[in-house]
Amino acid sequence: MHLLRVGSVYPCSVVRRVNRFVVEAYVGGSLERVYNTNTGRLEDVLVPGARAFCAESTSGRLRYRLVAVEYGGGYAVIDTRLQEEAFTVAVEVGAIGWLRGCRVARRRPRLARSVLDYLLECSDGEVLVELKSAVLRSPWGEALYPDCPTERGRRHLEELAWAARRGMRVAVVFVAGFPGARIVRPNPAGDPELPGKLLEALREGVEAHGIGLEYDPLTSSILLYNDNMPVVP
Repeated sequence: MHLLRVGSVYPCSVVRRVNRFVVEAYVGGSLERVYNTNTGRLEDVLVPGARAFCAESTSGRLRYRLVAVEYGGGYAVIDTRLQEEAFTVAVEVGAIGWLRGCRVARRRPRLARSVLDYLLECSDGEVLVELKSAVLRSPWGEALYPDCPTERGRRHLEELAWAARRGMRVAVVFVAGFPGARIVRPNPAGDPELPGKLLEALREGVEAHGIGLEYDPLTSSILLYNDNMPVVP
């Protein structure tokens, strides 16, 4: 399902990652520093020479931002802001079956020491949702999270579990950002503590779901190909 179109997009190729937020890439034959919103390591994705797509940036000092990179047999959605925009559209149009009847009530709601991604109002009550980007692909095509240690990710799971114990409906949604993923798994090689934190959260009543997104270069669109991917702890 086509969720949203990305405007002002240009083919580019990755040269190297400069730091967490900057990638060097050739855009139209010119070497540019490109904004990268995804703070994961992405070592299997941001490889020299990888074909990619960059969009004109509407803010900041850099002219372009990295949107998608060829990976996993198609184009992975690297831009976490686009992942969030796509999720927002999917909720509003009812494309995610288990969230049908919900709407976005608030962005960036606070929970304990953290700021989460969404407060949704649904026909049967409210649900707090935190998105996590799972772009790392296992040799078997699984979407893995995380690809590096994440104190923030562990804290979010702890606080979602705290909220679930108090009767709140809460969910963590893993965005499998490359084509063809069938399941999401926690990645102990990325963070040895996170699989245990996820299992504890599930036992406390936290919901865990995956959604599959990919970038379609023919239409310059973000596609939803799975609205409820299993999460296997």
